[in-house]
Amino acid sequence: MANVMDKPIEEERLDKPIEEELCGHRLKWYHPTRPGDVLDGRFKTICKLGFGGGSTIWLAENLKYIKIATLDINTTRETMISRVIAEADPSDEALSFIRTPIYELEVVGPEGTHPCLVYTPMRETLFKLRRRFRRQRLAPPLFKFVMHCVLSGLDYLHSKCRVIHTDIKDENIMVTIEREALLNSFARYQKSNPQPGHVRKEDGRTTYYSQGNFGPLRGSRLVPKLSDFDLAFNGGPAHMSPIQSNFFRAPEVMLGGSWSYSVDIWNLGLLMWDLLEDRTLCPERGQYDTHVHLAQLVTLLGEPPDELIKRERKYRKYIFREPISFTNSLGKSCNIMNEFWGGPFFDDNGNKSPK
Repeated sequence: MANVMDKPIEEERLDKPIEEELCGHRLKWYHPTRPGDVLDGRFKTICKLGFGGGSTIWLAENLKYIKIATLDINTTRETMISRVIAEADPSDEALSFIRTPIYELEVVGPEGTHPCLVYTPMRETLFKLRRRFRRQRLAPPLFKFVMHCVLSGLDYLHSKCRVIHTDIKDENIMVTIEREALLNSFARYQKSNPQPGHVRKEDGRTTYYSQGNFGPLRGSRLVPKLSDFDLAFNGGPAHMSPIQSNFFRAPEVMLGGSWSYSVDIWNLGLLMWDLLEDRTLCPERGQYDTHVHLAQLVTLLGEPPDELIKRERKYRKYIFREPISFTNSLGKSCNIMNEFWGGPFFDDNGNKSPK
């Protein structure tokens, strides 16, 4: 249990639906869910709570048990990873600090079937929770509690599941709802009020605005849980895929080299800083640039060790048979991961390479 004090925050503006930004051939991969739909014969949708890069999240009523649930529709990759997490060691208490689904089901749509994960509803992300505090900082007691939960969950993920999250940040940590009565009240309100939406001119499809604001805190039963595993990797041999949010990216990834579990530890360290301070360790200045990011790290931590510079030089020789599946920030197709991030980054003398 965490003791928190809430302060008034401005009512959040309704989210612009992500589907509005997609062209028709990409939009078809989203299931056209609507309020009042009954999925799998037992889950009646109430309102849209949010969206991700390839899925939409809905509040729904389980008609069989008269319980409220959350549906995450179209999560193929996360479905597979979630099975590994849930089945690794169900008796481990640390599993309670990881968000795992209650059920799996498939939803039929015009373009085929869509995987769907059913969860116990959560209040909000840690990112939103921080906005309830002055300067978006966590008080030390709350910070310690959050870190205990996240570290326990991450240890379970690494040691029991052999899974690397790759995207640990406050937006991917969710906190529980403090009272079930609050959830039921929110569901009743959404049922009795029309769901705001928008009709696309090009195809007549209605998309709905997210209704994920449960209002001011009404208790202290807030438990953080590590979530969002759609970008997770198995922790076997070292990987070289592009991962992580820009300013949470680990040095070995930026340099185009192999990476493993340590990238999660790097993410966690940056998250700890963010939760205690009111500014990021490496602030954004315009469009992301790996050279600028590395320069910021050198300013903070000093010159990189010789071993890291030698590894960067070696990474330039790792050439993929086929180009990386998507272009870099400059729209360039690359066969070398170091080049993908904008390398080379050091000259033969170990000095920072001019851009």
